[in-house]
Amino acid sequence: MQPPALSASSASNARSVAETNFISATILHSQLTDDGERLSVRRTTCDALPDVEMGYGGIDAHLARLYLQPTPACTMQQGRRMLQLEPRAPMECSFRDMRDPCVWRIVHPVDIISFELPRGAMAHWARDAGLRGFHGLDYESGLTMIDDVITHFGLALMAPLATPGRAPALFVDYILNAFCTYLVRIMGRELPDGWRRGGLALWQERRAKEMMEADLRAPVTLKELADACGLSAAHFARAFRQSVGEPPHRWLTRRRVELAKALLTAGELPLADIALRCGFSDQSHFTQVFSRLCGQSPGVWRRAHQRDVVPGRRPV
Repeated sequence: MQPPALSASSASNARSVAETNFISATILHSQLTDDGERLSVRRTTCDALPDVEMGYGGIDAHLARLYLQPTPACTMQQGRRMLQLEPRAPMECSFRDMRDPCVWRIVHPVDIISFELPRGAMAHWARDAGLRGFHGLDYESGLTMIDDVITHFGLALMAPLATPGRAPALFVDYILNAFCTYLVRIMGRELPDGWRRGGLALWQERRAKEMMEADLRAPVTLKELADACGLSAAHFARAFRQSVGEPPHRWLTRRRVELAKALLTAGELPLADIALRCGFSDQSHFTQVFSRLCGQSPGVWRRAHQRDVVPGRRPV
């Protein structure tokens, strides 16, 4: 999907918006199906500008928006209709059918996380997940709610959206897969009972782990792991967690930290080199993850566990 386009009626403002970055959209994609359509999540921020409009829609998709800051009442044009939008509270989520093009006049600052879910991609995802009685999401366009689960999905993606170049594809895949599962649970039409399946076979678990460990520096996606196991991404994510006790991205992060501990104990490599060898984007990222999991920074942990270091040599 492309970033939201400015409407024709606000073309005179488009240049100033682009130049001053008043509107910015960071997008992460996830292809969990084989049909070419992609689920995506974006964070859109905008400082208030006079007479600026943002157009979106015209595609067969669901849109779920999580408002990160309060917004006042405003108007939105949908076809020939002018819709009055109620004020939004922080962490309120709205759902809208994107088939009808809309023009939203921005008269206030906004900060929104948007999940864009094409119907075709959702249908394939549901089929792959074994939901043979699933016939789409059932909601009235414009529905709003405050839901703690949806809030935490959005908050979990804040860091990847802030640094998209460092965002682990496996983590983004997992969150979007879980988000789809949750929406189907609360909004799915004709959802059959007992659709959960068992865990991975031993050979599937071994193959997935071998793929993730083969080169910790190389990114791997949920779909690649699922394909290697002969499963859909949705089925694989659920089965891996049932078998291993944690999602794939968390297991991979722990393996990277375990390798880092071995390299730290050897006492020869600088922290920046260890970070890259273990698949972290840089030393800062490595320190953040290691400290969260181990309760100590890598440098402090090394000094406490170091052995066989050449006298007089101190790793940087």
